[in-house]
Amino acid sequence: MAISKVKLPLKNVAKEIRNVASKLAPRKTGNLRNTLRQYNTPDRMVKLDKKGGAEITLYFAPPRATYGKYWNKPYGYSPHTGTTATIRKRYPEHFDYAEKAYADPSVRKKIQDYTKALGKSIAEELREAVRKK
Repeated sequence: MAISKVKLPLKNVAKEIRNVASKLAPRKTGNLRNTLRQYNTPDRMVKLDKKGGAEITLYFAPPRATYGKYWNKPYGYSPHTGTTATIRKRYPEHFDYAEKAYADPSVRKKIQDYTKALGKSIAEELREAVRKK
């Protein structure tokens, strides 16, 4: 199967993950949302291995916005004390934005569409291979 047939729909999934994550990221953090969109290009996010596997990676703490890690998975998290606990109480919808993006229904739909298209492509290739024999 041609890699281009697989990679383009995967890039659409990556774009959707990037868009949802940037919407879920906090607004009052300077340039986190813009940096997420700029750094997480589909070409950077989608990696294909030689065996045909694929991986989509969202960089939630990209260069120039490394503080994104404190909003996605804060280090030294204590549910009751400290700055992180205070911020988490004030802005609960903004924490864990990368995980929430992967679980978003629109992302799930793109993944479902991708797997259906991939299944059809494989079935077509198998039909052609059987016809040739």
